[in-house]
Amino acid sequence: MSWWGRYLYINLTEKKWDVYCIPESIVRKYLGGNGIGAYILYNLCKRGVDPLSEENLLIINTGPANGTLVPMASKFCALSKSPQTNGFTKGFCGGEFGQELKFAGWDGIIITGSCEKWTHIHIEDSKVYFLDAEYLKGFTTSLTQYKLKERFGNDVKTLVIGPAGENLVKYACLISDLRAVGGGGMGAVMGSKKVKAITVRGSQVLKPKNRERLVNFIKAFEKSVYEHPGVKNLIKFGTAAGVMHLQYLGALPSYNWQKETFELAENISGEALRSKVIKDVSCFGCIVPCGKYSVSKDTFTIGPEYEGIFAMGTIIGNGNLDELITLDRLTDELGLGQIQAGGVVAWVMECYEKGLLSKDHLDGLDLSFGNVQAVKELLKKIAFREGIGDILAEGSERASKILGVGEDFLMTVKGMEIAGHSPRAVKTQAIGYAVAHRGPSHCDIRPGIEENNVIPFASPKDKGKISKELAVWTSVVNSIIYCLSAERVVGLKLNKSILDMVNAVMDWDISMEELHEIGERIYTLERLFNVREGFSRKDDTLPKRIKQEPSERGCITTQDELDEMLDEFYEAFGWDKEGKPKKETLVKLSMEEFINDL
Repeated sequence: MSWWGRYLYINLTEKKWDVYCIPESIVRKYLGGNGIGAYILYNLCKRGVDPLSEENLLIINTGPANGTLVPMASKFCALSKSPQTNGFTKGFCGGEFGQELKFAGWDGIIITGSCEKWTHIHIEDSKVYFLDAEYLKGFTTSLTQYKLKERFGNDVKTLVIGPAGENLVKYACLISDLRAVGGGGMGAVMGSKKVKAITVRGSQVLKPKNRERLVNFIKAFEKSVYEHPGVKNLIKFGTAAGVMHLQYLGALPSYNWQKETFELAENISGEALRSKVIKDVSCFGCIVPCGKYSVSKDTFTIGPEYEGIFAMGTIIGNGNLDELITLDRLTDELGLGQIQAGGVVAWVMECYEKGLLSKDHLDGLDLSFGNVQAVKELLKKIAFREGIGDILAEGSERASKILGVGEDFLMTVKGMEIAGHSPRAVKTQAIGYAVAHRGPSHCDIRPGIEENNVIPFASPKDKGKISKELAVWTSVVNSIIYCLSAERVVGLKLNKSILDMVNAVMDWDISMEELHEIGERIYTLERLFNVREGFSRKDDTLPKRIKQEPSERGCITTQDELDEMLDEFYEAFGWDKEGKPKKETLVKLSMEEFINDL
């Protein structure tokens, strides 16, 4: 089959491991990836757990499409309780780690407990080793991976943390090769468990239940990928193609969201980046090389992706492409979640320029917008929790409370810095940021359907209902796990192509109605996790600036607009006015086991 039904359950405190089995009945309800990860997290993570305690879980999960030949299906996911939001979190990463985990005979890893000393978990098929990692302490992510491959061979796949994770920076990320699981602070969770690295090597063959059916689907899918005009643009420019499009729309955030155009956008656009690209690269088994090996005068990176250009470029007033590439690589080396790090730096810069913070507060740094050299120093201070970096490692919202300044400049939801798509102009993104269970991500309720005028741009009409459909769609996509960049080919909502993929991969014959119900069930379970942790409508909000300060084009999402869209969104999902799923909704979705937790 396309899944094993077996998870590696690791208790770090006891240095023991076991097999955790998932029956097919649960697979049929939650698919895999995000869905089964949320199911495991809800059931094994107790209410009120400190995210940085040994009781929290770190789950590394694959989807049924991973390890097959389905194109654009290489990503794995990580899930936990977030130290930044104190709620549900998840993140996704391309590359090869997920496939190798599948080839080792595991659908995923569940990690609980903590080690006394820095530890490296090494997995060879059904064998698990707990190895000393004290010698890796303080190493950057690339040096850590180099040392691991030097010892275990270049074919071993790696997942590591950098200094930020070791020092429990609340928005530290996980790194695999040069790709990141950003957002939510899962690098800090792994660091709290004193796990510096996980490596895996597998030799098992994953055999689909119905090979002929899957191969026929793959052939048809590949044909549609090659013929799609949008894919050619993705291959040429990667996600950085979005820079000039958003500039044209007046929805490209800059200077800590004080503006939504950037005068130097052309200098750091996908078209400009093309001059720095030395190789187009793809993830395992993918026929779309959207990754860009790009070089600066100092270093190289994969990317920057659009969100990297936002976080290390427009939002901090940096229009120098060489420096942007350098900052992109630096955040990865330090193991910092890039979107959040950029949001923190941008907040500090606005506070500095408006006289709320001085050089005395900032260890002598001149943090004017665009001062890249100061940004480099600040990022290192954050990762190592040195000086002002110790406060900023908590995120901008906590830093604002500690320092007593800049509350009006915060661009956070649920304590996390927002991603780089405009909630002023893109109303589906306004809802997306407000309700996102993992904090304000662009990957749950996707902006593309509105940014590309498939539905009316900047209009709130029906956006609550539409956002519900987008949330259901991505819940399915992130559970079978294929790359969201495939939306250009597969579509921006659930449709026959996605249904055919699920049925071919799983060898099922479910209907569109059943697939839709799976997506609703997964999204609702994430909501239940946060409701159990005390989240409600009061947390489904937007930054003050978004609701009160129009962009240059006059775009704004007022509190009244947001309230209307929230009401519509909640009603579409069968939740009450406070955003709590109703009992009858849980019955309808066959989720009766969770009713007593309401």
